[in-house]
Amino acid sequence: MATLDRRVQVLFDPARYAALEAEAAAERQSVAAVIREAVDERLARRRQSRQEIVERLFARADAHADSRPIDWEEEKESFEREYLRDLP
Repeated sequence: MATLDRRVQVLFDPARYAALEAEAAAERQSVAAVIREAVDERLARRRQSRQEIVERLFARADAHADSRPIDWEEEKESFEREYLRDLP
């Protein structure tokens, strides 16, 4: 495990903290470990979403390779409307 050298203070309402404690107890982990795991999962989803967007962009470019030139500004706007609004 990496060296933990940054401290963060996060405030929770009683119900949310109780849920965190219950989750930690069920997983036999500390509350801090559960929070770190949640942060890692969120960051991984964001990286995966970005990778999927890049792959879709290349797929669109490949699909249009033999047709009209791609208007990249139009493609960018389309991607922003279609994909970026759903990123966590």
